[in-house]
Amino acid sequence: MAAVKEKQLPAGIVKRPDGLYMARFQYEGIRYTLYDKDVETLKNRMEDQKYELRHGIYQKEQNITVDDWFHTWIEEYKRNEIKPTTLELYERTYRHHIYPHLKKRKLKDIRPEHIQRMLNQESKILGKQSMQRLRVIINSMFKQAYKNGIIKRNPVSMTTLPKGKVSGERRVMTKEEQEIFLKYAREVYYGDIFETALSTGMRSGEVRGLQWPDVDFDNRIIHITGTLVYTSATGHYKATPKTRTSRRDIPMLDNVYKILKKRKKEQLEMKMMFGADWNPIKKVPDLVFTKANGNLIEQSILQKYLNHILDLIHRDEIEFEHITPHTLRHTFATRCIENGMPPQVLKTILGHTSLAMTMDLYSHVLPDTKAQEIQKIAGLF
Repeated sequence: MAAVKEKQLPAGIVKRPDGLYMARFQYEGIRYTLYDKDVETLKNRMEDQKYELRHGIYQKEQNITVDDWFHTWIEEYKRNEIKPTTLELYERTYRHHIYPHLKKRKLKDIRPEHIQRMLNQESKILGKQSMQRLRVIINSMFKQAYKNGIIKRNPVSMTTLPKGKVSGERRVMTKEEQEIFLKYAREVYYGDIFETALSTGMRSGEVRGLQWPDVDFDNRIIHITGTLVYTSATGHYKATPKTRTSRRDIPMLDNVYKILKKRKKEQLEMKMMFGADWNPIKKVPDLVFTKANGNLIEQSILQKYLNHILDLIHRDEIEFEHITPHTLRHTFATRCIENGMPPQVLKTILGHTSLAMTMDLYSHVLPDTKAQEIQKIAGLF
């Protein structure tokens, strides 16, 4: 940008002898001055600050706190840009992992070491993915504050992201455990949804949000078109997939086909029995798996019934470790890998965004089977 001549500069911007570009403007009798080494960046910052002033959301650098700025940033820059579930996640992350460290500090007083100390402390309790999200939020906040001329630099850009807490090993049922689980699951009301999840690798929100138009009996395919989510502001609704790979088709195994056919018949009978008391959720009609009265199944209900199944198993004096709805997905993926499914195929069925996510599952499973696998080439030596 050094070649830009003075007469070509935007109105209100001049180049100083030291090479920096300076923007000056007045609003309601007060003069504002911004500096930047890039003229286009400075022009955008000047326009943003004028917008902030016109809409009453700009505060002088010496007055605004981190907490004030977070709420301004959320309302003015993020609320209409991200999904409600993501917005709630941002607010929860800020409330639990950022605010306790920075509280009412002024933006201008925050230095890189303050951010680094916060990241280091949170890395002791948060995993890698949560740490990445934390840094994205705090960096975006301060980046916008710099862009608006509220601070002179973004301190987050001068920090290093710690690795985060090492996650525990994934809980995957062995083949024997899987057989035991299915035996007891088939004795409870929600057994069908558990067997479907275990036989498709669908996420909890996907299987709970499955609707009859998503079920293609003729071609024996399940169409994953979204996931059931909840926010305090909107309640339950079906959100569109976050990524292109999350929208996918899953072939039905024979047991899944039979379960869904049976479920269709039973649901029609339940509708007739309940009559006017049949109570489906209006935002997500035609759900495949519901409570007895047609209402949706909350995530907490699934875990409650998984715990009930575990109680039944333990009463028969069978050792069985704790499981969650995600255990069913991991177990499905493990069975696929054990039976030779190529990573790229498994990736599409699970709806992973990258092959690396699928290969992480392979690294978990293959050490247990490498002795058997290597015997396949024994005849070459």
